[in-house]
Amino acid sequence: MAEKDWIYPAIALTLGLALAALVVTPDPAGMLPNLVILPSWMLASAVVGSVYALLRMMALGVKSPIAEFVRVVREDRKWLLGTVLLVGLAGANMMAFLWFKPLLNALVPFRADPFLARADNLLFFGHDPYVFLTWLDFPGAELVYHKVWTAMMILTLLVIATRPPSPDKSAVMLGYFVLWSLVGPAIHTLMPAVGPIFYARMGYGDQFAGLVPGVETRAMADYLWAVYDAKLFGAGSGISAMPSLHVATASWMAIAFWVLARRYFAPIAALSFLIFLMSIALGWHYALDGLVGGASAVLVHLALRAWFRARAQREAQAEGVAVAG
Repeated sequence: MAEKDWIYPAIALTLGLALAALVVTPDPAGMLPNLVILPSWMLASAVVGSVYALLRMMALGVKSPIAEFVRVVREDRKWLLGTVLLVGLAGANMMAFLWFKPLLNALVPFRADPFLARADNLLFFGHDPYVFLTWLDFPGAELVYHKVWTAMMILTLLVIATRPPSPDKSAVMLGYFVLWSLVGPAIHTLMPAVGPIFYARMGYGDQFAGLVPGVETRAMADYLWAVYDAKLFGAGSGISAMPSLHVATASWMAIAFWVLARRYFAPIAALSFLIFLMSIALGWHYALDGLVGGASAVLVHLALRAWFRARAQREAQAEGVAVAG
């Protein structure tokens, strides 16, 4: 099993999503603001990667981190370049998704919110789930929900990069690209929803009048709504509640650590569950959005793992036949 077995499909998914956005968009110039996503992602990756490398060297008892870094650059530059390209490809895929996301708002009218709101209410025995989670809407909660989530995602990619090629690694890595490129857009198209935070603005009523998000959340919601209402494009714009890709990717992180770095699974799983709860508490998502997102991550991984393992088995059998011949 080689790295190219997941890299080639990942590149194809990224280019396909970007091309679809370019073909469908009525205003290609409107996509330019999202170009800032990739350099910002790479800068964040450099920071997270530096901290991760330093902590790893401390754990291994490395006396001179600077000397070790110089050694890695000299002796392991191929691996280092591969890691940079891996993280860059993941960032490019996210940028392509953010190109496509606002187009979904223009092409697919929102209609699923009343159903999702009722379903959530029934699921929680006549209560809207956010009422149990108001304690999570603390000052700085938006920072945790977005920035810490991003750092977790980058850390997961870096940890995966240190693992040798295997069917399970290929399944985990390709799963990231499948979630952003296929699962998110497909489910949104089937059940387009804005989420509780925009429920009243859509004219659906005051069911979520008690949802009072913090200053940071309100500012971001106002920005997203202003861009959507003006039918424009902006960096990181686009509204989509179902499925929650925050929760889907948080679940993907937990899966990655369970499969490839199990000793660190517990804290990552706890943080992933916190992201799920905060997605409800801050009003971005219905509980069902997160449940569907998490279930999608699990199903995608199981399907890809079965496919890559079967492929590896076929390759091993073919090699055995060739050797015997």
